[in-house]
Amino acid sequence: MRSTSWLLGLGFATLTSAACTSDADPTVYVALSYQVRCLTCQPRVPDENAHEIKAVNGEGGLQLECRVNRIGGTRRVSFSSTHPKGDDTYSLSVTNGNIDGDESEGPCQVDLTESGNSYSGACGSDDPTEDRPCKISFEERNGVIKGGVYCLNIPNVGNRTSTRTLVSPATRDEPATFEVHGCKGL
Repeated sequence: MRSTSWLLGLGFATLTSAACTSDADPTVYVALSYQVRCLTCQPRVPDENAHEIKAVNGEGGLQLECRVNRIGGTRRVSFSSTHPKGDDTYSLSVTNGNIDGDESEGPCQVDLTESGNSYSGACGSDDPTEDRPCKISFEERNGVIKGGVYCLNIPNVGNRTSTRTLVSPATRDEPATFEVHGCKGL
C-alpha cells in the first residue's frame, strides 16, 4: 500500500509539473554554422572567425529568439542568435522568412553583426542579386525549422560599398546552415 501511494504521488507530481510547462514560451535551441568572409571586398581583409553554435537560450551567453507569425496566410519565421562579447559581439538574424514556399518578393531580411560592423540585405529563394543579396531555404518538420542561407556581397549598414559574403565555414559558396527548435507560434 505504501508503494502504491508513493507511485500515485509521483504520478501526480509529474502531471502537475507538466501542466506548469508553458507551450507559449518554449525553450529555443539553435544549431548554426556560418562565417562572414571577405571574398570579393576591396581592399581585401582577413575573414571573420567561423561560428559553430549549438546551444539553448542563455547558454554560453547566447541570446536566442524565434517566433512564427502568419502574414497574408503565409507562415513567416524570425529568429536571431546574438553573442554579446563587448567589442566582439556577433549575431545572425533572419526576419520574416517564408517557411511555406518560395520567397520572391516578400519582406525576408538577413542581418549580421561581426566585429563592430553590421550588414543587412533582403533574402529570397533565387540566386543572390544586388537587390536581394541573400538566398535562403527553409524546411519545417515536426516543429523544427532547418535551412541554409548564402549572402553574396551583403552590404555594410554604415557603408553600402563595403560588402561581405555569408557562407558555411571555410567555403566560398556553400550556404551557412541553421536548425531552430522551440519557435513560438509554430
